[in-house]
Amino acid sequence: MTMLTLTETAQRLTAAGSVLVLTHRRPDGDTLGSAAALCRMLQRRGVRAFVHPNEDITPRLAPVVQGLWAPPDFVPQRIAAIDIASESLFCDSCAGFAGRVDLCIDHHPSNTGYARETLLCPRAAATGEIIWQLGEVLGDTPDCETLSALYVAVATDTGCFKFSNTTPLSHRIAAACIEGGVDFHALNREFFERKTRARFLIERHMFDTLRFYGGERIAAAQLTRDFCDSVGATGDDLDNLSTLLMQIDGVECGILLQELVKRGQYKVSVRTHKPLDASRICAGFGGGGHPRAAGCTVSGGAEQCRDMLAQAALHALEEPC
Repeated sequence: MTMLTLTETAQRLTAAGSVLVLTHRRPDGDTLGSAAALCRMLQRRGVRAFVHPNEDITPRLAPVVQGLWAPPDFVPQRIAAIDIASESLFCDSCAGFAGRVDLCIDHHPSNTGYARETLLCPRAAATGEIIWQLGEVLGDTPDCETLSALYVAVATDTGCFKFSNTTPLSHRIAAACIEGGVDFHALNREFFERKTRARFLIERHMFDTLRFYGGERIAAAQLTRDFCDSVGATGDDLDNLSTLLMQIDGVECGILLQELVKRGQYKVSVRTHKPLDASRICAGFGGGGHPRAAGCTVSGGAEQCRDMLAQAALHALEEPC
Protein backbone atom coordinates (compact mmCIF):
# COMPACT_ATOMS: atom_id res chain seq x y z
CA MET A 1 0.00 0.00 0.00
CA THR A 2 1.19 3.51 -0.88
CA MET A 3 -0.13 6.52 1.00
CA LEU A 4 -1.09 9.49 -1.17
CA THR A 5 -1.57 13.20 -0.63
CA LEU A 6 -4.62 15.11 -1.81
CA THR A 7 -2.66 16.44 -4.79
CA GLU A 8 -1.41 13.00 -5.77
CA THR A 9 -4.92 11.58 -5.44
CA ALA A 10 -6.32 14.30 -7.70
CA GLN A 11 -3.63 13.55 -10.27
CA ARG A 12 -4.35 9.81 -10.22
CA LEU A 13 -8.08 10.31 -10.69
CA THR A 14 -7.94 12.92 -13.44
CA ALA A 15 -5.33 10.93 -15.35
CA ALA A 16 -7.76 8.03 -15.62
CA GLY A 17 -10.19 8.05 -18.50
CA SER A 18 -12.82 6.20 -16.48
CA VAL A 19 -13.38 5.50 -12.76
CA LEU A 20 -15.71 3.12 -10.97
CA VAL A 21 -16.53 4.16 -7.39
CA LEU A 22 -17.39 1.54 -4.76
CA THR A 23 -19.48 2.13 -1.61
CA HIS A 24 -19.74 -0.12 1.44
CA ARG A 25 -22.39 -2.66 2.42
CA ARG A 26 -25.45 -1.24 4.20
CA PRO A 27 -24.44 2.17 2.81
CA ASP A 28 -24.92 5.34 4.82
CA GLY A 29 -24.99 9.00 3.82
CA ASP A 30 -21.23 9.41 4.04
CA THR A 31 -20.20 6.65 1.64
CA LEU A 32 -23.00 7.49 -0.83
CA GLY A 33 -22.74 11.27 -0.56
CA SER A 34 -18.96 11.17 -0.90
CA ALA A 35 -19.15 8.80 -3.88
CA ALA A 36 -21.78 10.92 -5.62
CA ALA A 37 -19.85 14.15 -5.08
CA LEU A 38 -16.59 12.62 -6.33
CA CYS A 39 -18.27 11.26 -9.46
CA ARG A 40 -19.77 14.64 -10.31
CA MET A 41 -16.44 16.40 -9.73
CA LEU A 42 -14.64 13.96 -12.02
CA GLN A 43 -17.33 14.17 -14.68
CA ARG A 44 -16.81 17.93 -14.81
CA ARG A 45 -13.14 17.20 -15.51
CA GLY A 46 -14.03 14.95 -18.43
CA VAL A 47 -13.59 11.62 -16.61
CA ARG A 48 -16.23 8.92 -17.13
CA ALA A 49 -17.08 8.25 -13.49
CA PHE A 50 -19.91 6.12 -12.11
CA VAL A 51 -20.93 4.51 -8.83
CA HIS A 52 -21.11 0.71 -8.72
CA PRO A 53 -24.76 -0.27 -8.08
CA ASN A 54 -25.10 -1.11 -4.39
CA GLU A 55 -27.86 -3.66 -3.78
CA ASP A 56 -28.08 -2.68 -0.10
CA ILE A 57 -29.16 0.91 -0.75
CA THR A 58 -32.39 2.03 0.93
CA PRO A 59 -35.19 4.08 -0.67
CA ARG A 60 -34.40 7.10 1.49
CA LEU A 61 -30.76 7.25 0.37
CA ALA A 62 -31.27 6.27 -3.27
CA PRO A 63 -31.79 9.88 -4.49
CA VAL A 64 -28.26 10.79 -3.33
CA VAL A 65 -26.75 8.75 -6.18
CA GLN A 66 -29.58 9.09 -8.68
CA GLY A 67 -28.31 9.03 -12.26
CA LEU A 68 -24.82 7.88 -11.26
CA TRP A 69 -25.11 4.06 -11.34
CA ALA A 70 -22.58 2.46 -13.67
CA PRO A 71 -24.04 0.89 -16.84
CA PRO A 72 -23.73 -2.93 -17.03
CA ASP A 73 -21.06 -2.78 -19.76
CA PHE A 74 -18.87 -0.17 -18.02
CA VAL A 75 -15.20 -1.19 -17.89
CA PRO A 76 -13.20 1.30 -15.75
CA GLN A 77 -9.52 2.10 -15.97
CA ARG A 78 -9.41 2.72 -12.22
CA ILE A 79 -11.41 1.38 -9.26
CA ALA A 80 -11.82 3.67 -6.24
CA ALA A 81 -13.29 2.61 -2.88
CA ILE A 82 -14.90 5.41 -0.87
CA ASP A 83 -15.31 5.29 2.93
CA ILE A 84 -14.54 1.54 3.00
CA ALA A 85 -12.11 0.52 5.74
CA SER A 86 -11.67 -3.10 4.64
CA GLU A 87 -12.68 -5.54 1.93
CA SER A 88 -14.93 -7.28 4.46
CA LEU A 89 -17.22 -4.23 4.13
CA PHE A 90 -17.73 -4.71 0.38
CA CYS A 91 -21.35 -5.34 -0.61
CA ASP A 92 -21.91 -8.77 -2.14
CA SER A 93 -21.83 -7.49 -5.71
CA CYS A 94 -18.40 -5.96 -5.04
CA ALA A 95 -16.81 -9.26 -4.01
CA GLY A 96 -15.17 -9.57 -7.43
CA PHE A 97 -13.23 -6.37 -6.81
CA ALA A 98 -11.26 -7.84 -3.89
CA GLY A 99 -7.56 -7.37 -4.55
CA ARG A 100 -8.27 -5.06 -7.48
CA VAL A 101 -8.91 -1.68 -5.83
CA ASP A 102 -6.53 0.95 -7.18
CA LEU A 103 -7.39 3.73 -4.75
CA CYS A 104 -9.12 4.03 -1.38
CA ILE A 105 -10.28 7.35 0.07
CA ASP A 106 -11.20 6.93 3.73
CA HIS A 107 -11.23 8.44 7.21
CA HIS A 108 -11.39 5.28 9.34
CA PRO A 109 -8.30 4.75 11.54
CA SER A 110 -8.97 1.00 11.22
CA ASN A 111 -8.38 1.02 7.45
CA THR A 112 -6.58 -2.23 6.56
CA GLY A 113 -4.57 -0.86 3.62
CA TYR A 114 -6.15 -3.27 1.13
CA ALA A 115 -5.98 -0.82 -1.82
CA ARG A 116 -2.89 -0.33 -3.96
CA GLU A 117 -2.87 3.37 -3.02
CA THR A 118 -4.71 5.10 -0.18
CA LEU A 119 -5.68 8.61 0.82
CA LEU A 120 -6.36 8.27 4.55
CA CYS A 121 -7.29 11.17 6.81
CA PRO A 122 -8.28 9.67 10.19
CA ARG A 123 -8.86 13.10 11.76
CA ALA A 124 -11.57 13.93 9.24
CA ALA A 125 -15.07 13.78 10.69
CA ALA A 126 -16.36 12.20 7.48
CA THR A 127 -15.00 11.04 4.16
CA GLY A 128 -17.11 13.87 2.80
CA GLU A 129 -14.59 16.30 4.30
CA ILE A 130 -11.81 14.64 2.31
CA ILE A 131 -13.83 14.80 -0.91
CA TRP A 132 -14.47 18.50 -0.26
CA GLN A 133 -10.74 19.12 0.08
CA LEU A 134 -10.10 17.04 -3.03
CA GLY A 135 -12.54 19.27 -4.90
CA GLU A 136 -10.57 22.30 -3.82
CA VAL A 137 -7.37 20.73 -5.18
CA LEU A 138 -9.18 19.92 -8.44
CA GLY A 139 -10.35 23.51 -8.70
CA ASP A 140 -13.92 22.27 -8.92
CA THR A 141 -16.90 24.60 -8.78
CA PRO A 142 -19.57 22.37 -7.24
CA ASP A 143 -23.16 22.55 -8.41
CA CYS A 144 -26.12 22.25 -6.03
CA GLU A 145 -26.36 18.46 -6.52
CA THR A 146 -22.71 18.02 -5.50
CA LEU A 147 -23.12 20.33 -2.52
CA SER A 148 -26.25 18.47 -1.40
CA ALA A 149 -24.37 15.15 -1.56
CA LEU A 150 -21.50 16.59 0.49
CA TYR A 151 -23.90 18.04 3.06
CA VAL A 152 -25.54 14.63 3.52
CA ALA A 153 -22.10 12.99 3.82
CA VAL A 154 -20.76 15.33 6.49
CA ALA A 155 -24.04 15.69 8.39
CA THR A 156 -24.43 11.91 8.56
CA ASP A 157 -21.11 11.18 10.22
CA THR A 158 -21.31 14.14 12.60
CA GLY A 159 -24.88 13.44 13.72
CA CYS A 160 -26.03 16.71 12.17
CA PHE A 161 -22.95 18.41 13.67
CA LYS A 162 -23.67 17.20 17.22
CA PHE A 163 -21.10 14.40 17.62
CA SER A 164 -17.71 15.02 19.23
CA ASN A 165 -15.90 14.25 15.96
CA THR A 166 -17.34 17.42 14.37
CA THR A 167 -14.56 19.72 13.14
CA PRO A 168 -14.39 23.39 12.14
CA LEU A 169 -14.19 22.14 8.54
CA SER A 170 -17.51 20.32 9.03
CA HIS A 171 -19.17 23.65 9.74
CA ARG A 172 -17.35 25.44 6.93
CA ILE A 173 -18.58 22.84 4.45
CA ALA A 174 -22.13 23.17 5.77
CA ALA A 175 -21.92 26.96 5.44
CA ALA A 176 -20.63 26.69 1.87
CA CYS A 177 -23.45 24.29 1.02
CA ILE A 178 -26.06 26.67 2.40
CA GLU A 179 -24.47 29.60 0.54
CA GLY A 180 -24.56 27.45 -2.60
CA GLY A 181 -28.32 27.02 -2.40
CA VAL A 182 -28.67 23.67 -0.63
CA ASP A 183 -32.04 23.28 1.08
CA PHE A 184 -30.48 22.08 4.32
CA HIS A 185 -33.79 22.14 6.18
CA ALA A 186 -35.35 19.70 3.70
CA LEU A 187 -32.27 17.45 3.83
CA ASN A 188 -32.22 17.45 7.64
CA ARG A 189 -35.92 16.64 7.71
CA GLU A 190 -35.64 13.82 5.17
CA PHE A 191 -32.47 12.14 6.42
CA PHE A 192 -32.34 12.87 10.15
CA GLU A 193 -35.83 13.67 11.49
CA ARG A 194 -38.63 11.93 9.60
CA LYS A 195 -39.81 8.63 11.11
CA THR A 196 -42.22 5.98 9.93
CA ARG A 197 -44.69 4.21 12.21
CA ALA A 198 -42.44 1.13 11.99
CA ARG A 199 -39.53 3.19 13.30
CA PHE A 200 -41.53 4.28 16.36
CA LEU A 201 -42.49 0.67 17.08
CA ILE A 202 -38.86 -0.41 16.74
CA GLU A 203 -37.64 2.28 19.12
CA ARG A 204 -40.25 1.28 21.70
CA HIS A 205 -39.30 -2.39 21.40
CA MET A 206 -35.60 -1.59 21.58
CA PHE A 207 -36.05 0.25 24.86
CA ASP A 208 -38.17 -2.63 26.19
CA THR A 209 -35.12 -4.90 25.75
CA LEU A 210 -32.75 -2.41 27.37
CA ARG A 211 -30.37 -3.65 30.06
CA PHE A 212 -27.85 -1.66 32.09
CA TYR A 213 -24.38 -2.67 33.27
CA GLY A 214 -21.61 -1.12 35.31
CA GLY A 215 -23.75 1.09 37.49
CA GLU A 216 -25.87 2.13 34.48
CA ARG A 217 -22.83 3.46 32.59
CA ILE A 218 -23.42 0.90 29.82
CA ALA A 219 -26.76 0.47 28.03
CA ALA A 220 -27.32 -2.53 25.75
CA ALA A 221 -30.34 -3.60 23.71
CA GLN A 222 -31.19 -6.02 20.93
CA LEU A 223 -33.59 -6.34 18.02
CA THR A 224 -34.62 -9.69 16.57
CA ARG A 225 -35.19 -10.25 12.88
CA ASP A 226 -38.67 -11.65 13.61
CA PHE A 227 -39.78 -8.44 15.33
CA CYS A 228 -38.35 -6.19 12.61
CA ASP A 229 -40.11 -8.27 9.97
CA SER A 230 -43.38 -8.20 11.91
CA VAL A 231 -43.56 -4.39 11.72
CA GLY A 232 -42.37 -4.23 8.12
CA ALA A 233 -39.10 -2.48 8.98
CA THR A 234 -36.88 -1.33 6.14
CA GLY A 235 -33.19 -0.52 6.24
CA ASP A 236 -34.11 3.14 6.71
CA ASP A 237 -36.14 2.27 9.82
CA LEU A 238 -33.15 0.48 11.37
CA ASP A 239 -30.60 3.20 10.72
CA ASN A 240 -28.74 4.98 13.52
CA LEU A 241 -30.69 3.46 16.40
CA SER A 242 -27.68 3.07 18.66
CA THR A 243 -27.30 6.83 19.06
CA LEU A 244 -30.58 6.87 21.00
CA LEU A 245 -28.96 4.85 23.78
CA MET A 246 -26.40 7.60 24.25
CA GLN A 247 -29.15 10.09 25.07
CA ILE A 248 -29.77 8.38 28.41
CA ASP A 249 -28.28 10.37 31.26
CA GLY A 250 -25.18 8.72 32.72
CA VAL A 251 -24.64 6.27 29.85
CA GLU A 252 -21.07 6.27 28.54
CA CYS A 253 -21.42 3.33 26.16
CA GLY A 254 -24.41 2.25 24.08
CA ILE A 255 -24.54 -1.21 22.46
CA LEU A 256 -27.18 -2.34 20.00
CA LEU A 257 -27.43 -5.81 18.47
CA GLN A 258 -29.54 -6.17 15.32
CA GLU A 259 -30.19 -9.71 14.10
CA LEU A 260 -29.27 -10.18 10.46
CA VAL A 261 -31.02 -12.34 7.86
CA LYS A 262 -29.02 -15.30 9.13
CA ARG A 263 -30.63 -16.20 12.45
CA GLY A 264 -28.30 -15.96 15.44
CA GLN A 265 -25.96 -13.52 13.69
CA TYR A 266 -25.97 -9.92 14.90
CA LYS A 267 -24.76 -6.62 13.53
CA VAL A 268 -23.39 -4.73 16.54
CA SER A 269 -23.24 -0.95 16.80
CA VAL A 270 -21.25 0.59 19.64
CA ARG A 271 -21.32 4.28 20.58
CA THR A 272 -19.25 5.89 23.33
CA HIS A 273 -18.37 9.14 25.02
CA LYS A 274 -14.75 10.16 25.62
CA PRO A 275 -12.41 8.64 26.65
CA LEU A 276 -13.94 5.21 25.96
CA ASP A 277 -12.82 3.83 22.58
CA ALA A 278 -15.63 2.10 20.67
CA SER A 279 -13.25 0.89 17.97
CA ARG A 280 -11.08 -0.88 20.52
CA ILE A 281 -14.11 -2.68 21.99
CA CYS A 282 -15.23 -3.86 18.56
CA ALA A 283 -11.71 -4.86 17.53
CA GLY A 284 -11.91 -7.64 20.10
CA PHE A 285 -14.73 -9.14 18.00
CA GLY A 286 -13.13 -8.65 14.59
CA GLY A 287 -14.65 -5.24 13.94
CA GLY A 288 -13.53 -1.63 14.08
CA GLY A 289 -14.42 1.93 13.20
CA HIS A 290 -13.95 5.20 15.07
CA PRO A 291 -13.22 6.02 18.72
CA ARG A 292 -16.82 7.16 19.29
CA ALA A 293 -18.63 4.89 16.82
CA ALA A 294 -17.71 1.38 15.72
CA GLY A 295 -19.20 -1.97 14.80
CA CYS A 296 -18.69 -5.70 14.49
CA THR A 297 -20.63 -8.91 13.85
CA VAL A 298 -21.18 -11.63 16.46
CA SER A 299 -23.01 -14.96 16.53
CA GLY A 300 -24.89 -16.81 19.27
CA GLY A 301 -27.84 -16.24 21.55
CA ALA A 302 -29.05 -12.64 21.77
CA GLU A 303 -28.69 -12.30 25.53
CA GLN A 304 -25.37 -14.14 25.57
CA CYS A 305 -23.94 -11.85 22.89
CA ARG A 306 -25.35 -8.78 24.62
CA ASP A 307 -23.76 -9.72 27.94
CA MET A 308 -20.46 -10.59 26.24
CA LEU A 309 -20.22 -7.18 24.57
CA ALA A 310 -21.29 -5.37 27.72
CA GLN A 311 -18.57 -7.13 29.69
CA ALA A 312 -15.99 -6.09 27.10
CA ALA A 313 -17.18 -2.49 27.41
CA LEU A 314 -17.13 -2.70 31.19
CA HIS A 315 -13.55 -3.99 31.09
CA ALA A 316 -12.62 -1.04 28.84
CA LEU A 317 -14.26 1.38 31.27
CA GLU A 318 -12.26 -0.02 34.16
CA GLU A 319 -8.92 0.21 32.34
CA PRO A 320 -6.76 3.22 33.23
CA CYS A 321 -6.80 5.96 30.61
